[in-house]
Amino acid sequence: MKTPQDFTVLIVDDEELLRESIIFDFKRKGFKVLSAANGTVAFEIFQTNSVDLVLSDIRMPGGDGIFLLKKIHARGGQIPVVIFMTGFSEVAPEDVTALGVRKIITKPFERKELMSMIFEMLGLPFP
Repeated sequence: MKTPQDFTVLIVDDEELLRESIIFDFKRKGFKVLSAANGTVAFEIFQTNSVDLVLSDIRMPGGDGIFLLKKIHARGGQIPVVIFMTGFSEVAPEDVTALGVRKIITKPFERKELMSMIFEMLGLPFP
């Protein structure tokens, strides 16, 4: 049976406090965590690491979530599960779903609910 230690999560958000809070939650549960402040840096990390799930904001300077998703999609092969956290956005949910997004989470959100959803998506029992 797989455990959180078997999964690497890439967390992408330009809001440093939020990103650090989410990183803390994932590490506390045992996940391997990579992080970036924008889509450009995140894609560089994605290219050189094995990533099981990408958790990304949609609106960020220096490469937004759509940029990141398109780059991952264009790379071909198996696209990891991608979850977007969205605040106000001009992007329609069906547009990001077409790029491989599995879930759309609206900010603000409950961190425990986010973690529970991630566990469920990865087929893990939520502690």
